[in-house]
Amino acid sequence: MSLIDSLKSLTHHAYLLIGSGIVHADLLSILGKKHKIQIQGNADFFDRAYENMTIDDARELKIAHSMRPVGSLGKKIFILRANNIGHEAQNALLKLFEEPAEYAHFFLIVPSAHILLSTVKSRMLILENDDRGLPSDELIEEAKTFIRLSPAKRLEIVKKLTEEISKDKKTKQDAIIFLNAIQCVVYADYGVKKGKMALEAIEHARMYMNDRAPSVKMLLEYVALNL
Repeated sequence: MSLIDSLKSLTHHAYLLIGSGIVHADLLSILGKKHKIQIQGNADFFDRAYENMTIDDARELKIAHSMRPVGSLGKKIFILRANNIGHEAQNALLKLFEEPAEYAHFFLIVPSAHILLSTVKSRMLILENDDRGLPSDELIEEAKTFIRLSPAKRLEIVKKLTEEISKDKKTKQDAIIFLNAIQCVVYADYGVKKGKMALEAIEHARMYMNDRAPSVKMLLEYVALNL
């Protein structure tokens, strides 16, 4: 089911979306066009982006949630885009999701569901996003080429990608999606048994990619040398 079909009505209070900027743009469009929610200049509309959401951020959210809506729609919308969320913050969110006010609707957008505690995910409705969080066919081809290269050539590509990230031409999410593409190719071409070392390296890198200040270059180099 597509994102727009999933949000025909706002019947739930906590939604989980996997993706990044494209998913966020789609969500804003649906809320504005379908549900007539004012995106700009709306005191009842809370839209925040976090590199790493902390307990202090969760406390700010709790305060905002406690204030009743002032607009005629009688709803408060909370969009939370986070590359990572600390466990203390997740536990604070869990309490909000368990007993939300009747007027509150939360939309949590993360690059991967793996960063969330199972207790948090169990309180949320996971929405489809037309597979936009998955690597494109073009990126899959790039991953195939990357795997076939020598380790030295792979390290050159890693250096170029991380330089683009440092210059804000790309983001850490681009690195994560590239890892996803490599993983897809390894599964398809080598299988779990033959590709065991590479798959473990990818999972290791993706897990630490969501730390507060990961060394993206070191993690990608680790994968490049274990393919």
